[in-house]
Amino acid sequence: MAASSTNSWLFAICIAASVFVSPSFSDDKIYATSLLKFKQFLTNATMLENWKEPVVDKLCSYNKPNWTGCLCLNGSFIGLRLDGMGLGGKIDAESLSNLPVFIFSIVNNNFAGPFPSGVNKLGKLRSLYFANNSFSGEIPEDSFSGMKALRKVVMSDNSFMGNIPLSMVELPRLVDLRLQRNRFGGTIPDFSQEYLTVNFSYNDLVGPIPISLSNQDASSFVGNSNLCGKPLEPCKSKN
Repeated sequence: MAASSTNSWLFAICIAASVFVSPSFSDDKIYATSLLKFKQFLTNATMLENWKEPVVDKLCSYNKPNWTGCLCLNGSFIGLRLDGMGLGGKIDAESLSNLPVFIFSIVNNNFAGPFPSGVNKLGKLRSLYFANNSFSGEIPEDSFSGMKALRKVVMSDNSFMGNIPLSMVELPRLVDLRLQRNRFGGTIPDFSQEYLTVNFSYNDLVGPIPISLSNQDASSFVGNSNLCGKPLEPCKSKN
């Protein structure tokens, strides 16, 4: 599991590096001020105690962050990894909208309630990790609209329900979608991304698996008692 997690992060960093344009260091104070605004909406943020006034001149010293949880590449801020910090409260995406957030991870925290609004304002985002929290409810259909750079979405182990949002189908660069162990229902949309790998296991999905996903591993669909079609058992005839 540790090796898999490490490989996942190496993949995410490589994605960021492939498109990254270094900002001016003078931008860092502006970014830090935005991060302080973001922090105001969090609860139990004791592990972010070094996010404070006066803000740092630089968020990064080469690949080492000067503020906890910041991700750095060649001396520049590229995202946030706030995993396992016991955080709760609200994800205020608006506070982050002017930052070069290529990677945003809040895995294994205590966030609850609906899917955060405004995530699609993070226009540079390549990788989104919301797994192992207590998010719940239906995700609005347009939550991922316009996110043309997004390649990886990991939202497993929450309590999301309702349909898989159709705006995910419209993500042109999506290659990895993990929604396992939630409560998604309805039919699976017809994803057409060429290199996409999915995991929809242990939800409440129904009906035939789209032909476009018939080459996926069967383990990606187990735990949905009313799913059928390749790579699972054939659908029963209605006759």
